[in-house]
Amino acid sequence: MRGWSLATRSLFLRVLARVLIVLVTIEVVFLAEELTGILEQVLGNGGDVLSAVFILLLSSPEIFDFALALACVIGGYFAFVAAREEREMVALSAAGVSSALPLKVALVLGVCAFGASLAVSGFVNPLAKNATRTVIFTLKSDLLFRRITEPSEGTLIETIRGKTFAALSDTSVSPPHESLFVHQPGEEGTWRVTQAGNWNLEGPDDKGNYNLGLGRVIAYDFVRVAPEDRAGGVLRSGRGSNLRALGTPDLENVPVLPRMKVENVSVPVSLTNILHHAARGEVAQEWTFFEALDPGSAGSEAGAAARQIAGERFARAIAAFLAPLLALLACSFASGGLTGYFAMPFACAVLLALDVGLRTLLGSVALAQPAAMVSLGSVTGLGLALLLVLTVGARSAALLRPVNERA
Repeated sequence: MRGWSLATRSLFLRVLARVLIVLVTIEVVFLAEELTGILEQVLGNGGDVLSAVFILLLSSPEIFDFALALACVIGGYFAFVAAREEREMVALSAAGVSSALPLKVALVLGVCAFGASLAVSGFVNPLAKNATRTVIFTLKSDLLFRRITEPSEGTLIETIRGKTFAALSDTSVSPPHESLFVHQPGEEGTWRVTQAGNWNLEGPDDKGNYNLGLGRVIAYDFVRVAPEDRAGGVLRSGRGSNLRALGTPDLENVPVLPRMKVENVSVPVSLTNILHHAARGEVAQEWTFFEALDPGSAGSEAGAAARQIAGERFARAIAAFLAPLLALLACSFASGGLTGYFAMPFACAVLLALDVGLRTLLGSVALAQPAAMVSLGSVTGLGLALLLVLTVGARSAALLRPVNERA
């Protein structure tokens, strides 16, 4: 704050302290609400409390941009009112300080809020979302392989990408006997059931890959039989003589079971074969602000969604820029009457309306022309700021007058 007067620094720090208090309060309430869901998600996937705390911290930037704008209105309002009621404004005016001091503080705070909002929502939050998804993916994969590789009593059943795995373990013998059944749906009503005895999973290696040893494998392919194929080879395909007694209507619903038997099968397994972890570029919410505005991103569906999200983030940064001016305007209207009770809630309502309107406008423009979105948002934000500055300037006298005009 080099170059600022003592009065400017004093008022700015007063306002900043109130804004930070409100911002932290909103974040704590949000995180407290999210805590239960995060604990269930993390602990349900085999994580520990430290993992839950880490994900909780990564979730904090999620509402930072909205919380910051709201904190600038609420905290700024109470700070400006406190400075007025404690005669600080009157003393500064009597000492020859310009009446534009509160406006200067509000504008500087607005610029800082704009930068902080865009930095967190446009850069920190996307990377935090990606890190959160990566942690959850790692927990899920570790839990899956741990449940598969560790002998246990009972049956493990997992459905992964359309394939159902049933792992049976018999711990009464040494070494434990492991059996694996895999149900894999096919096309047009076909499916395959694979049975593996004494299977094991080795790994992971340096690249995180595993080696699945299936031992003795028997695979059965179930295929619907066309009516013209039933009379000949169907009854001679290993079904047994008891099926020869079936009539035509019943036989139509009996599938063919061609069988394949293989010894000592070893299959390399990667996490991508079991759990899909989408790249950051495939998730629109994880694109940074400048990545979304890059002209090269226009070809993908995720890029289009990311441009709309970038427009909404820019709109919320503009709302944060205007929020301190709204707080100062609310302070100028606050008095001992009814306006003293409704000035700040009305300013919050105006902020919410601006937030919804700007996000709708800039989000739709960003889909077609990202550069035009930035230009339109900048012009709109500066225009609204000029309007608020002129209105506050016209009511500058009210900023010096305590409630009920007490001297």
